[in-house]
Amino acid sequence: MFVFFAQPRYLIYYALLAVPLILLTFWITRRLALRKMRRAVMKAEHNYQQQIASLQVQLSGKVNMLESMVEKLQLSNQELNRLNEIRSKFMSIVAHDLRQPLTSIQGFTSVLMMDGPQGSANGEQLALNNILKATDNMNQLMADLMDISMIESGKFKMDFKNFNFNQLINDVYTLQQVNAQKKGLFLVRYEYPNDVMVYADRFRISQVLNNLLGNAIKFSPQGGRIEMRYFLQDGWLICYVADEGPGIAHAEQAKVFQKFHQSDTDRSTRKQGWGLGLSIAQEIINAHNGEIGVQSAGLGQGALLWFRIPVDSTAFES
Repeated sequence: MFVFFAQPRYLIYYALLAVPLILLTFWITRRLALRKMRRAVMKAEHNYQQQIASLQVQLSGKVNMLESMVEKLQLSNQELNRLNEIRSKFMSIVAHDLRQPLTSIQGFTSVLMMDGPQGSANGEQLALNNILKATDNMNQLMADLMDISMIESGKFKMDFKNFNFNQLINDVYTLQQVNAQKKGLFLVRYEYPNDVMVYADRFRISQVLNNLLGNAIKFSPQGGRIEMRYFLQDGWLICYVADEGPGIAHAEQAKVFQKFHQSDTDRSTRKQGWGLGLSIAQEIINAHNGEIGVQSAGLGQGALLWFRIPVDSTAFES
């Protein structure tokens, strides 16, 4: 009878064979376990990196939102500061510029009352003329203030029609020539050889022209020369007014169209007014899809103010 355990040499052989198999099995099992563990670690690391990336994106979005809010808040604060400055300047101008014509009216009226029936005719005429100037000045101040109020409320409307620009220039020139002569100024108008038909608001464009010429007359020294010229170029009507006045400092040129702006560079040239004329002119030209600007080589070099508007209605077609 064959008995397995009765043959020890076989046990030795089996043992010798089993040890490598056990070691190989252990090594393979360990490798598989390590690989599985490595995959788990890599997956966990990948998930962790995704979470970090997601948090970074969210954090970046929050930071951008916060920076945008801070920027808007800064702009709002700047606008509030600007409005506060405008309000303070406005109140100061109102207190000064309305008091002066009212004082003139009151003073010259008192003179008329004191002179009585025996008063000098020349004196009465002078007093009446000064009263008329004061009331005209007040009317202009209030008209500018009403225009700015309409602009701020969005009620500043244009009445576009076709009209002859040459005739408008003649009307404005006739009116301003009287003012220029009173101050001893030479107002020169350069005629365009052909009729220029423009699709625009005639009254508002005349307001711009009167403002530009009025400023030139106001700031020009006696004996100075003022030129007014207009011409057509590539579908645009271009008009400019040049004077030999005190000029505009380079730092001031970017501010001349701001509301209530009045130059502080030369107080001798500071005249009565709101500082609204050029701001209103800019709003009018913008409403015509045009442009307005100023050029000056600096103080003492005179100034040139210009604007351009499209000639026909096609510029307003959407």
